Amino acid sequence: MFFYIGILIIAASCSLISIRTLVGYSNIKLVYKVLLSVVICCGWFFPVLVCVLRNIHNISPETYNRIYTGGYALFGFVFILFTMLMLRDVIWYGVYGIAKLLRIHTWNLNPKNITALDYANVLVFFFSIALSFYAYKEGTKVPEVKEITVESSRIKKDLKAVQLADLHISRSTSLQRLQDIVNQVNLLTPDVIFMTGDIIDDDVNFLRDHLKILSNLSAPQGIYSSSGNHEFYNGLGKWLFEFKKMGIVTLFNHGVLLKDSNIFVAGIPDNHTAIFHPTFNVNFVKALRGSQPDNFKILLSHNPDMVDNITSVNFGLQLSGHTHGGQVFPFHALAAHANKYLAGEYKVNDVKLYVSRGAGTWGPTMRLLAPSEITVINLKSKK
Repeated sequence: MFFYIGILIIAASCSLISIRTLVGYSNIKLVYKVLLSVVICCGWFFPVLVCVLRNIHNISPETYNRIYTGGYALFGFVFILFTMLMLRDVIWYGVYGIAKLLRIHTWNLNPKNITALDYANVLVFFFSIALSFYAYKEGTKVPEVKEITVESSRIKKDLKAVQLADLHISRSTSLQRLQDIVNQVNLLTPDVIFMTGDIIDDDVNFLRDHLKILSNLSAPQGIYSSSGNHEFYNGLGKWLFEFKKMGIVTLFNHGVLLKDSNIFVAGIPDNHTAIFHPTFNVNFVKALRGSQPDNFKILLSHNPDMVDNITSVNFGLQLSGHTHGGQVFPFHALAAHANKYLAGEYKVNDVKLYVSRGAGTWGPTMRLLAPSEITVINLKSKK
């Protein structure tokens, strides 16, 4: 309930600010002001409509996909438009303030100049459209392959792993893009595949075709996953059963020793879900059960902040996702505020942490200054 109330408050506030900034003081015709206001409101309130649509089970997948894709594209556009309007005003008032200090009095620099404001609004509007197309292209392309190397004297035999995070597969996910991701991973010929949560983001009954494609992932040492918050939102029990049928081992406060290796992989549930379901609490003792002191231990944790609770005595490497690297600028700032570790490599308590930006998107199918990725992790023996 509080989540929905929060969405409504944010949507109403951003709609009012956007409308006032873009059309409030302009000279454009009333009909255009009304149309722009409707577009802005529809865009900001679309996430509320999605919450309703997801609970209508008799809506056809094709209709849902069209509404979801188009609506979230509009939402992404009004978010970028809002950002560009705020950025424009900050720069404009800054330049005008400097001009006043230098006693350069020109009406053309005054933000209250309606003629100049109209030109600025048109420029920002079309620039936001162009930026939205670019962000959509970035969000729908096959993720880039990023490669990192982890060395340790505890690793006895070199191993290549691939990390997949935050695919957020839903009924609106392109089957072709998912197939391209699976093909890309398999072409990398990994020894083992690690999934770090939010692999899916919908009811299992809507994703049968997607699961057939995902089941083609292949790695001789197996596929291991930790659960994310979106698996919980969409029925964690059903998804654990489905993953098991697909050959994906979900490590839920549990760990395994990779065959012909001294690498021990443990996984924990997303700690955010414990707020709603206390039985999902993180238990490192159970996760490490069966490991040996000389094992190189890897932790799969959807939430990167869990690295603060471990040390190199227990784990040498933690793999996480969740943040999407901010996904759409300037959401990076909010994501960084909510998560200590946004993206990339970190060293915490002598533990190497890698936070993937993820291979998918949540909400708008867009990425801006936060490219999606498939991560190759070369685990090498340090002599």
